[in-house]
Amino acid sequence: MPANEIRLDASDLEVLQADPDTTEPSVLVRQDGVFHVQTLPTKQGATKTVPVGTTPTRYLAADHRRASAKLLSIGGNMLIAFNMASTGDPSRMAEWPANLQYVCTSDSEVWLAAKTGTVAVSIITEYWATGDR
Repeated sequence: MPANEIRLDASDLEVLQADPDTTEPSVLVRQDGVFHVQTLPTKQGATKTVPVGTTPTRYLAADHRRASAKLLSIGGNMLIAFNMASTGDPSRMAEWPANLQYVCTSDSEVWLAAKTGTVAVSIITEYWATGDR
């Protein structure tokens, strides 16, 4: 095969960009003293208030850019799930009390339903900085 020919073999570790199997770190780091960790800033966000009924509905899609989502059910308890499989029965969803903020730091889907009737749910999302503009 010529050197300039592109190979698209999915089993090829080079194509998959797999890390080489090595026990040595790429860069040797030795910690000497205190190590400080700082949370990265978020640079973007969105807000909305939606009516939520007793039928589970996906209100947030999975998004690796999402830093957090704050959910606040106003006036009634809400049920929360992180995938469609958990919405098949209300007993597999987590019940969250009314007027108490739930902070979701997962980047997974968010499914909501009202425990009874219809409730208003405020959703506040924050997204990681994606680079300088």
